[in-house]
Amino acid sequence: MKKYLIIAILAAIGIFNAIYLSIPAYEYWNGANSAALQMMPCDLSAKLSCSGILQNPRAIIFSIDDFKVAFPMIAVVVYPILFLLALWGWFSHSSLPAKILTGMALGGMCFNSYVIYQETIVGVFCPLCAMCTVIIVTIFALSILIWKKK
Repeated sequence: MKKYLIIAILAAIGIFNAIYLSIPAYEYWNGANSAALQMMPCDLSAKLSCSGILQNPRAIIFSIDDFKVAFPMIAVVVYPILFLLALWGWFSHSSLPAKILTGMALGGMCFNSYVIYQETIVGVFCPLCAMCTVIIVTIFALSILIWKKK
């Protein structure tokens, strides 16, 4: 059941990562603050830049009226669910949460593939988005190991 704990820790890291990226993206796209994405600490170069991709219109997944939802905002919703599922599995010693985690992580990998595709089109890659991809792939693998072991 240590795998559930590892998944919970990874999901917590994902939550902080998503919040870190979502706040400036929200301010830039919805708060009319054009300086919100100026030189973020994760901007390593012109090609490895969080702000470089987040200020591109391809970072917007959908809009509701004038409210724009950038891709890290989706992760702000998903990672807490993954965290709670991992805690549920850790406390219940059940494989059902692992099966749900597997499905959600598979969806997350598909979503991250879409984000990577958008980054490829723009030609700018976000290092923290890459970290998010590693996290979701690891959660996927660990969740499969949990329910395959049962």
